[in-house]
Amino acid sequence: MDDQIIEVADMPSMTEIAEIAEIADLATIHKFIPESVYTNLPEPLGAIISGFESRERDIVFLSTIGVLSACLPKVFFSYDRKKHEGNLYLFIIAPPASGKGAMNWSKILIDPIHETLIKDSKLKLQAYKRLTDNSGVEKPETEIKILPGNVSSSKVYHHLQNAQESLLIFESEADSLSNMLKQEWGDFSDVLRKAFHHESVSISRATDDKYYEIKKPKLSIVMSGTPNQLKPLVSSVENGLFSRFLYYYFDDIQGWKDVSPEAQVLDFEDVFKSSASIVSQLYDKLHLRQNPLEIKFPKNQWDLFQTEMSLATDTLIKSGKIDFISVIKRHGLMTFRIATILTVLRNNQLINDEINDLNCSDEDFARSLDIIKIMIEHSLFVFDMNNKNSDYLPMNERMLLHQLPDQFSTATGVISALKSNIAKRTFADILKRWQKKGIISKEGHGEYKKLKMI
Repeated sequence: MDDQIIEVADMPSMTEIAEIAEIADLATIHKFIPESVYTNLPEPLGAIISGFESRERDIVFLSTIGVLSACLPKVFFSYDRKKHEGNLYLFIIAPPASGKGAMNWSKILIDPIHETLIKDSKLKLQAYKRLTDNSGVEKPETEIKILPGNVSSSKVYHHLQNAQESLLIFESEADSLSNMLKQEWGDFSDVLRKAFHHESVSISRATDDKYYEIKKPKLSIVMSGTPNQLKPLVSSVENGLFSRFLYYYFDDIQGWKDVSPEAQVLDFEDVFKSSASIVSQLYDKLHLRQNPLEIKFPKNQWDLFQTEMSLATDTLIKSGKIDFISVIKRHGLMTFRIATILTVLRNNQLINDEINDLNCSDEDFARSLDIIKIMIEHSLFVFDMNNKNSDYLPMNERMLLHQLPDQFSTATGVISALKSNIAKRTFADILKRWQKKGIISKEGHGEYKKLKMI
């Protein structure tokens, strides 16, 4: 069943609706990113997504944002009285042969930065080896940009210690990382949790007489995997690592597609390599800045954000879904991380050493909020999918359920639904689904009674 986006003339709200399909006895929307997000994107995002559509476009867009979050050094914003950079954790979840491998295109964007760092490190090491007396010179360490998921915890500390800027973990198979976290010598899940908030991490090892202390670790993660690969990585939805990820879940399997040369409208490799050159130049420009660049958000954007997130939080509290609140709160932070990335790209040509701050446009902030609202829906489904004690219900249905009185008629329900931008036909489907889940019971012709709140 195709997703149906309901257009709203006003500012976007948490109640944007997509038509819901029942999958595995769970009402999951598996929403696409709204078309409005893809209108007037800053470059190179516009060029990158132009050759993709449907799920592949969402996957490429999100993974590109995730990769770029590790490519903007010396850029910060203030949130909850702390300075944050744009680093994101993204997990794309889908069955095998579903097309999630499209995310691999985005890695091309950061390859030149990584390769340059490796090359410069080798040159420094060669120069060190040529010294006749290097007793007073510290041996240079290898600096990287892409941190493999298959890495020991001590190496994670080592690379974070020697990184001048953000590192990126990019894995198309989530078990490359989860297998490491299961090992005593490879469990660095605490580092992942702390690095998300740039909190200091330290370690002291007697075996190799090493002590590491990283004041403000900066790390981004982009990975994909099957639903079965999520569990080993995040052992419990109550695990703090779960709430730090943006999740994009789908289970619609792609059929065979034309893979012949005639079907290739664009040469994706050329598009991404050309975009990688833009990203590399932007990275160098930011890296060489004397002062950090601050991204600022006008009051009207903060007011809109506060209204939207308060509505979502209040709905979850009233329904007793307290265990999902941490996810909402961290998605709040990630709203501004996405907005920061869009703002820097939008103003790439204006950035110079004379400019110390940039304002996020209303358009890019609304776009970021739209993305986060979709991510919250996907996270909510993944959360309940991995929690046997939870019943999944999309955010817009939760809000509607709380607006209705304990006993209500169809007419009353339709009025509330329309106020929430839910079509009358969609509301009829919702009533049937709620009855099936035991949320409401039918008391008579057109009369219903709430049985439980979820």
